[in-house]
Amino acid sequence: MTGSDAAGDDRPVLRLIHHLARTGGTTISKCLAVMPGVALLSEIHPLGIEKISALHQAMNWFGLIDQAEIERLGSHPDFAASIRLIAERASARGLRLVLRDWSHLDFAGAPLVETPALRLTTAETLAADFRFRQLATVRHPIDHWQSLRRVPLMRGKIDLDRFLKGYRRFAELAVPMGFLRFEDFCLRPEESLKVLCDALDLVYDPAWRLRWAGYDRITGDETAQRGAEEIKPPRRRPLEPGLADAFLKHPDYQPALALLGYRHPI
Repeated sequence: MTGSDAAGDDRPVLRLIHHLARTGGTTISKCLAVMPGVALLSEIHPLGIEKISALHQAMNWFGLIDQAEIERLGSHPDFAASIRLIAERASARGLRLVLRDWSHLDFAGAPLVETPALRLTTAETLAADFRFRQLATVRHPIDHWQSLRRVPLMRGKIDLDRFLKGYRRFAELAVPMGFLRFEDFCLRPEESLKVLCDALDLVYDPAWRLRWAGYDRITGDETAQRGAEEIKPPRRRPLEPGLADAFLKHPDYQPALALLGYRHPI
């Protein structure tokens, strides 16, 4: 658990899971969301309010607030105040609130953020109001890059230099809070989910396998593992000529590998 948990600290606990785009976050979040008593809000971030609203997810997915309350908060609601309200309602219902952080905005940014902050803005914004249980999930940078640059909205919006700078910084922040590699999750999903549930103080239910694939209260890649009978590593695409060398030449690549326990080549 990260964040202050000193005696006398009466801030409520908020659960945060951080991951970058195209690293398996939707699949992992769907599995967590079907655990008992979980209310998971997806891709939440102070800079993303106009695209993805925590208030509307809380209303439409869990009935924690109503439209009149949203209207009273105004067209530009305060992010921290919104999360406080949602957390209070979730607690009153006996639910454990989990925020799936939209970490992409902080470490890659494109196409919504021109200059990413390279820090965990969601956690920083909420630190005065909450103690945190949080964990990061990651994917090998080459597989991550191969997947990210195929997203239509990302084409021409981010280059390898910007990607690797953000990736390394995310890795540096992931290590002290604890992280799970997507590759390990795909190979050992039960074990991995037990680790995640323990880190986030959630109840692990082995019956998640019966529910996760059809869970649809989620954002992101909603086709992730849809219809699959079992979770498997995604198909690896061949590297184009020169790509491996381009990674090796970048100063942030091998330090990031060392931080997360990956190897080159993949």
